[in-house]
Amino acid sequence: MSMVKLLAVGDISLQTRYDKHPFDKVKEIFKNKDILFGNLETVLSNQGEEVEKAFLLYSPPEKISYLRNAGFDVLNIANNHIMDLGLEGFHNTLKTLRREGLTFIGATNKPKESYLILKKREIRLGFLGYTEGGFSLPESNMWVNKLEPVNIIRDIEFIKRQCDFVVISLHWGIENVFYPSPKQVNLAHGLIDAGATIILGHHPHVIQGIERYRHGLIAYSLGNFQFEFDLEKYQDRRTNHSVILLLKIGKDGLKAHDIIPIKIDKDLVPYPANIKEGERMGSFISEISRSLNRMTATQWFEEISEAYLLGNVESWIIRIRKYGIRHLLQCIRWLVSPFVIRCYAGFLARKLRGR
Repeated sequence: MSMVKLLAVGDISLQTRYDKHPFDKVKEIFKNKDILFGNLETVLSNQGEEVEKAFLLYSPPEKISYLRNAGFDVLNIANNHIMDLGLEGFHNTLKTLRREGLTFIGATNKPKESYLILKKREIRLGFLGYTEGGFSLPESNMWVNKLEPVNIIRDIEFIKRQCDFVVISLHWGIENVFYPSPKQVNLAHGLIDAGATIILGHHPHVIQGIERYRHGLIAYSLGNFQFEFDLEKYQDRRTNHSVILLLKIGKDGLKAHDIIPIKIDKDLVPYPANIKEGERMGSFISEISRSLNRMTATQWFEEISEAYLLGNVESWIIRIRKYGIRHLLQCIRWLVSPFVIRCYAGFLARKLRGR
C-alpha cells in the first residue's frame, strides 16, 4: 500500500557556533523520508535595513546549501523574523530560495503562490502556512499570510479540491511555555473539522503537546530544532529539547505518527537523544499532551504569566536602550494592555497558591 513518510521539524536559524554544519548529526535520519518540512526562522540576505527589534535573525544567502543538501522539501517562512531586514531582505530571501529550487509556504511576492502541492507515491499533500503577525503590502509585492481563522478555512476549502490531504503550518503562541491556549486548541480543532489533516505549530521555542483529533493530528509546537537556546535563562524550559515528528500518510488518511527525540548541543547542532534521554522526553510530551483539553483560560494565564512577562520585559529593555523614547512609550502601552493585565492576575494567583 502506498504510504508517504513526512518528517517535520521546528525552528531553524542556520546559525551555529564555530560554523559547524547545522544538520551533520541528523542527516542520516533525514534520508528516510518522502517529504521533509521545517520552519525557516531567518532571513537569507546580506542586504537590507534592520528593523527595530530586540533580536534579529538573518544569515548569509550561501547558507541555503545546508537546507538543500539536507533534503528539505517544504519550508515555512511565515514567521516573526521574515522582515528582519525589511523589504529588501524579504525579497532576497525569496529569490535565494527559488534560485536553489527550495519550495516554501506562508509568504510570497507572487500572490498566486500562497500554497504548495506535492505529489509523492500517488498521494497529493497540500501545504499552507500562516503567522499571527502576518500582513500584506501589495504595492511592494509582499504577502505574509496572517493567521485569521476565516481565511484559513477558505484556503482549506480551495486547496482540498486539488489534493488528498492538507498540512497547515501555524506560527503562533507564547514563547517558552509548554501549553497552547484554550483558544489555540479550539482553533486547531476547528481547522481539522474544516478539512485539514495535519497541523504543525512553531514559535514557542519549546515542545508543546501532540494530539490526535478526529482524522487528524495537531503538533502545537515542534520547538527549536537548529536554533540558539539559553539554558541559564530558561533552565526549566527545556529549550534544547526537540523532536523530529514522523507521520505516515496513506491513501485513506493518517496511519501513524511517532517522534524521534532530539537534543541541541552547545554549538547549536541537533543530534539524536540517547535512549534514556529519549524516554524522559517522550514521557514529558505525553504528560503535557494530557492537559491539552483540560486547561481553562484562567489556568493557562497562571501557567504562562511568569515566562511571558519576564521574556517581554527583557525584550523591551533591550529595545529602549537601543532605540529610545518611542519604544519606551510603546512599552508603557504594552504594560497596560488587556492581555498583560490578565498575566498580572495569573502571576499573582500562582504565587498566592505557592507555585
